[in-house]
Amino acid sequence: MRLNLAIPLLFVAQLGLATPPPRVRHEPLPPPPDGHARAQALVPADDPQALAAAIRAGTAFIPQPKAGQAGDNTPVYAPRPTPRPGIDRHTAADGKLHYKSVFDPEIVPFKRELAFDRVQPDVTMAMSGAGLTELPPQPLEPQPGRELFWGHLRLKVPAGQRVPLPSVAPDARILQWQAVPQLPLTLRRDAAGNFSVTAPGDLDVDLRFVMDAPSSYFAAPLGSHTAHHDPEKPFLDAGLQQRAQALWAPLGVSARQDRKEQLLILAEWFRSFVPGMPPEAGHDPLADLVLSKKGVCRHRALGFVVLAHSLGIPAHYVMNDAHAFVEVWAPLADGRDAWQRLDLGGGAESLDVTAAENKRLHVPEQRDPFPRPPGYGEDGTDVRVDGQPLRPPMAGAKQVTGLDQMAGVTTGATSSQGDGGSAPEAVAGNGRPGVDEARRQWLRQHAQEFAAPLLPPRPGLTPPPSARDPRQPTHTLLRPIAPMAWVGEALDVGGQLQAKPAHADRLPIEIWLIDPRKPLQGRLLGVTITAADGAFKAHVALPTDADLTAYDLVARFAGTSALQPSDSAQD
Repeated sequence: MRLNLAIPLLFVAQLGLATPPPRVRHEPLPPPPDGHARAQALVPADDPQALAAAIRAGTAFIPQPKAGQAGDNTPVYAPRPTPRPGIDRHTAADGKLHYKSVFDPEIVPFKRELAFDRVQPDVTMAMSGAGLTELPPQPLEPQPGRELFWGHLRLKVPAGQRVPLPSVAPDARILQWQAVPQLPLTLRRDAAGNFSVTAPGDLDVDLRFVMDAPSSYFAAPLGSHTAHHDPEKPFLDAGLQQRAQALWAPLGVSARQDRKEQLLILAEWFRSFVPGMPPEAGHDPLADLVLSKKGVCRHRALGFVVLAHSLGIPAHYVMNDAHAFVEVWAPLADGRDAWQRLDLGGGAESLDVTAAENKRLHVPEQRDPFPRPPGYGEDGTDVRVDGQPLRPPMAGAKQVTGLDQMAGVTTGATSSQGDGGSAPEAVAGNGRPGVDEARRQWLRQHAQEFAAPLLPPRPGLTPPPSARDPRQPTHTLLRPIAPMAWVGEALDVGGQLQAKPAHADRLPIEIWLIDPRKPLQGRLLGVTITAADGAFKAHVALPTDADLTAYDLVARFAGTSALQPSDSAQD
């Protein structure tokens, strides 16, 4: 038995009546340390004028992308006509879609290339161009609650023309950027979050940049509020407003409902669309589209934005080279209003992702708060990150190619396993799953997620020396205990938090009980405090309703602003 691995523990039943479990005893905890929340940081390069050596998100490092060269697969952006999405009757499933990866972590298929904030009287989408401002060239500091992304692409900018620059959110910020060769560029953004680049002369450059965005944009719990400070005031032509209001009753939505209820109703309705034959033409193409529930991503997004604007809800129709989705100004559970991405699904035979090699796939910290009606997300694609299923569908595609080139991502046939499934299986030498190796692999990658939204570094992806976590490393050790324990009784455990230099006094240590068959249902048994030398003891109660099987006992240190996190399940 190795001390720095999770300690297996076998639960057995008591003879006779079980006594009530004793209360967990621990000292009052100090305020959460600075590093307990998901940290974002730029790792400085040796040259102060250069791009950051890496970005840090939680405990993961993503090194600076290498400048591309002509002929490689770096996505190329050049001037092109701005489309005007509108109602069409091509509601059958799409064929093969192609998506060019720009960001790391990659937000496929939700890259923002064009965001439309106005609906024209003929039910086509347009850009207002409001609030166009030049972005300052000086770097900005990361802020709490915002996530960092690398962007990398090639720009072909004719003199005096504007080239769209992809983004990750409407209120994203560019913290750093660098063009190779170093030529003058002007970056701008409008009120709808459309980024663009112009230049004084014809330029062909490789552009790398660091962008940040609020975590709440990707997913956050909704709140119920009736007073809003909207950044935009959507309006429709009087005739179109009347046509849209005629659809409120069939959808079950009204102006009297608060915004949360309105958004939930609209999301469920348009997520219920399916590809298929177009509806019979009636007197109103908008009503034909909305009431038939037929179409793919562009039909869903268009109908949603028209109805949202008719209700006074700010909403954008967002599109890229493979997908269309919406973003809405939504009330959040913490009392704020903010932009939130809302995917409505799609319908395609396949989605091919290029330029994604060795990147990480972005996974929102929170669950999607919107309804998932039957059929939504059941697109035949099984995408897993470190063995765990990814909930958002990939543009409704039945097959996805290119994601398996990313770190920790696998794709394949749909699995019936849900969020509470067992640990990912590792294959032993005889071709059968190795349960012990699966347990160790899962614990290394996911034990820290139970108590805080932190993802430990993935095995084999140690950052380069210039991009290492500046905090001091730690090791959490758990002492051997008896291999069996009675349910409903107390258990004494101990161990040590090792740190150099030894500043490990009065730091919280969490004791977790994990069933390898159902790892997402782990239980926090208690929290204790370290002594001056890092030693800790805990007196915890074993659950009376636990199954009689083998468990893993894990001690976890969440980290601080000065010390790296660690747990006893890590090698």
